[in-house]
Amino acid sequence: MPKSSTIFFCTQCGNEFAKWAGQCPACKEWNTLTESESVTRVGKKGSSSTAKAEIIQAATINKHSSDQPITTNIGELDRVLGGGLTPNGVYLIAGQPGIGKSTLLSQLASKFPNEVFYVCSEESPSQVNARLKRLDQKAKDINLINSSEIDSIFRSLKTTSNALLIIDSIQSVYTETNPTSAGSPSQIRDSANLIIKNTKNSSLTTIIVGHVTKEGSIAGPKLLEHMVDVVTELSGDRSYELRLLHTIKNRFGPTDETGIFRMTSKGLEEVPDPSAILLEGRIDGPGSCLTMISEGTRPLTVEVQALVVPSAIPVPRRVAKGISSSRLQLVCAIVTKHTKTPLNTQDVFVNVTGGIDIKDPGADLAIALAIISSHKNTPLPPGTVAFGELGLLGEIRRVKLQDKVVKEAKVLGYNNLISPLSHHHLKEIFIRKN
Repeated sequence: MPKSSTIFFCTQCGNEFAKWAGQCPACKEWNTLTESESVTRVGKKGSSSTAKAEIIQAATINKHSSDQPITTNIGELDRVLGGGLTPNGVYLIAGQPGIGKSTLLSQLASKFPNEVFYVCSEESPSQVNARLKRLDQKAKDINLINSSEIDSIFRSLKTTSNALLIIDSIQSVYTETNPTSAGSPSQIRDSANLIIKNTKNSSLTTIIVGHVTKEGSIAGPKLLEHMVDVVTELSGDRSYELRLLHTIKNRFGPTDETGIFRMTSKGLEEVPDPSAILLEGRIDGPGSCLTMISEGTRPLTVEVQALVVPSAIPVPRRVAKGISSSRLQLVCAIVTKHTKTPLNTQDVFVNVTGGIDIKDPGADLAIALAIISSHKNTPLPPGTVAFGELGLLGEIRRVKLQDKVVKEAKVLGYNNLISPLSHHHLKEIFIRKN
């Protein structure tokens, strides 16, 4: 007979504890323990397992198994995944509600060269079929499964070689061996365990959709990200068209690639030249500076805009969109200290156009120059591109893929390049500009 008892799961690291605590003893995070029920299977007294582990020679596996990626026929997705989907791999794709996860997977299902099984646990089969028709996608070889119970899903599968299973989403499926409701930390963990076990023991490749919390992290125990083979995140501002697909973890390929898509009425469209969209409608003027950031292994040209105006309050405001507020505060302090620009009485507003979020520290120099340009009401020379990380001492440091960025800037025709190669200190640029 199974026995149930109350335990507490940490939503960050997935560890179990017998009693609640304000701080997780394992990962030291606060207020992450969640109450749940655990089911323990009790066997016969004195019974012991007689199962033996199977030993397989690696050379035999390489000779008889196919580990070549299967192309998705979506170029940007293949770029991120390292060439395609690996057989027996378990993939997790996360993102905000409405960002385009189901849209991307619907397009993948229609373009995938092999048989596809789509688990409709959040939607009905008719709703998924309606989305396929709206996106003008072919429904051939797409099997819709109307179930949320993991065991019944895999029992009903009669798969062909290298078939694709899409589960949308991990928060809405469950296993009957766990009495908790769908979406609970223990239910997500046990369901993911079953999915991974069945995937590895079959000819399937599985993609799982994951929700995110209001803080932006993947909902459920952190253990989920450790269990799967690949973790990707689809991000972007829903007010704009661009969507970025990042790889957080990849056991089969690189983690430094980024896929760039454009949301249209027909779904997600691949964008070979995102700079054309980001710079559309741009005009030269005070407070504008172009920079080149690295999204994966390719340089991307974006515009940083700044507005500096006298403050009407004792503590001037620092408002940022597209970069973090703490980063703007830091750049403002460096500019004030090393260029003698009086920002202590000025409100500073910074915006990255196109709805893209910049995390590349190479944009620091462009942010500083845009702020100085707005304060002096003087535009930068035409054809100017600036990139470089700013240190607290005002020095300009090298950035990732610097040689490739410089080469790309020259190809695009930018003749005034401000970078760590041409300048070594922010003060040097300021003096030259005067």
